[in-house]
Amino acid sequence: MAEEKRKRRKIEHRYVYEWLMTFHPTAPQWRRVRLGPLPFKELYPLAKITLRWVDAIFIENNTVHIVEAKLRPDLGAISQLKHYARLFYETPEFKQFHHLPVKKVLLIPYEWKDLVEAARLEGIEVVIWKPAWLKLPVSRR
Repeated sequence: MAEEKRKRRKIEHRYVYEWLMTFHPTAPQWRRVRLGPLPFKELYPLAKITLRWVDAIFIENNTVHIVEAKLRPDLGAISQLKHYARLFYETPEFKQFHHLPVKKVLLIPYEWKDLVEAARLEGIEVVIWKPAWLKLPVSRR
């Protein structure tokens, strides 16, 4: 089970990276970004467990884009993106960009109707992009 999760995570990292390089190659960008305030020194050992990590952030047209990618339909992505948008403004490493508006982006390979509708109702931009190399079993769509 853990091996499958690691494999899916590697595929997701490649998916996000290639999407950024294809559509936003010149934008300042960060991948697999920790968000939120830094914990107290005593809590550093717990940081890997408690901190939140977004798939990507890029800046374009004076807007911060927070990207969460999902290879399977997951309504939890909506609350994740909303939470990441709040945490962005608490993240010291991005202080120089706190004056910019944040746009939440959900990157998915298929049009999962319920997920797309729910995300759009929450003001989240949905990007559907499926590279030729990405093969997902039918049962996971």
